[in-house]
Amino acid sequence: MRQPQAASDLGTIGGEGLGPFGANPGDGLTGIVNIISSVIGLMTIAAGVWFLFQFIVGGFNMISAGGDKAKLQSSRDRLTNSFIGLIVVVAGWSILALASTFFGVDFTLSGGGLLELLSPNQ
Repeated sequence: MRQPQAASDLGTIGGEGLGPFGANPGDGLTGIVNIISSVIGLMTIAAGVWFLFQFIVGGFNMISAGGDKAKLQSSRDRLTNSFIGLIVVVAGWSILALASTFFGVDFTLSGGGLLELLSPNQ
């Protein structure tokens, strides 16, 4: 009677393994890390765009306040909150980069991730 084969012993097609993790059992973790890296990169880009939007709106409101103290205070608060948000995003990304170095897994964009997907040189 023939013994069943393990999924990793099924062979290759075009250099890719037929098992559940491809040619290398570590490919599953690499895929998850790439997804997390892409999500974090996309959220960082979105936060930067949101900062620019809030900064421009706050500046426009400050210019168009016309001496109204309530509008000036509101626009000053918007500018302050946008800077605080940007600092929080940069600090969070820095902490994540430090944790990535500590754990040996690259969750930041330096390992490819979203930038690799958006690259026109593929």
